[in-house]
Amino acid sequence: MSEKDRIRVEIVIGPATVRVEAPPDQIEEAVRNAVAALRSALPELGAEASLGEPAMAKPERARRRPAPTCSELIRGLIEEGWFDQPRTLSEVVQELAKRGYHYDSTAVAHSLLDLVRERALVREGIPRRYVYRRPPPAAREGE
Repeated sequence: MSEKDRIRVEIVIGPATVRVEAPPDQIEEAVRNAVAALRSALPELGAEASLGEPAMAKPERARRRPAPTCSELIRGLIEEGWFDQPRTLSEVVQELAKRGYHYDSTAVAHSLLDLVRERALVREGIPRRYVYRRPPPAAREGE
């Protein structure tokens, strides 16, 4: 089971803290078992307070790094030298898909246009048949 499919819960009762991690369908049982273990251990920990029914803590999903934006991915292609040769929109979409990033061609086209406006790429050709390439070194040094 992957890290993202697990739920993490932290339970604090008196001086004791327990962290529970389990799949969503088993988290309730895991929390009940942890609370039962805490109840039996509390006298040894010096806590004399009696515990009521445990309040179900709000589950915390494993945190993931945010996915890179389409523009960030294209910038990575520029840095790798992938745009040293002229590339069409469909080639860019296919390359991103090969790398596991599936973007609609209109989203990729908008990102390419933004990068052209920032002068990170050069666009040549006629509408609907543009090719994108890295600008010549002299154009990049002027920034």
